[in-house]
Amino acid sequence: MIDIRMLSEENNFSDLISLSRLFFEEYERHHEDFFEIGALKDQDVVDYFSSFLRQEHRNAFVALDSGRIVGYITVYVKRQAEYWQVKTVGEISGLMVHNDYRRQGLAARLLSRAKDFFSSQGVKYYTVYTAVANQAGLDFYRNQGLEPIYTTFIGAADSTHNLDK
Repeated sequence: MIDIRMLSEENNFSDLISLSRLFFEEYERHHEDFFEIGALKDQDVVDYFSSFLRQEHRNAFVALDSGRIVGYITVYVKRQAEYWQVKTVGEISGLMVHNDYRRQGLAARLLSRAKDFFSSQGVKYYTVYTAVANQAGLDFYRNQGLEPIYTTFIGAADSTHNLDK
């Protein structure tokens, strides 16, 4: 049975390092100019996930199979500018499930924990970003009831860069 729990200092951060590398490799395939996986240091990943420990408005949940982390979701709450009608919004900054564990409902379970967290924080709406080329991710989020709210475009300021890689 795979358990979903809050990330703790006792968890194996080397599992998070491996999963994070897979996460960024997937994104790098969508657009190779965005990430330089070779420059990602293990300590960068440890520092990132450590920033979610013992925080009131930030959290990370992990999917554990016999103590091994096979998935994660990182979430936080942010304040909007006063001119926004919605004053606080939740953000999912990362959702990843190891390839061997996909299509078993883990992403939906992780998303459910994130939604519970947002609700406990008084948050009504949350956002998540994914690459437009991530069709599996887009389908998953739509199946979970999320709707697109805006689209971000990218353009090369220098004509020597080809965005259609």
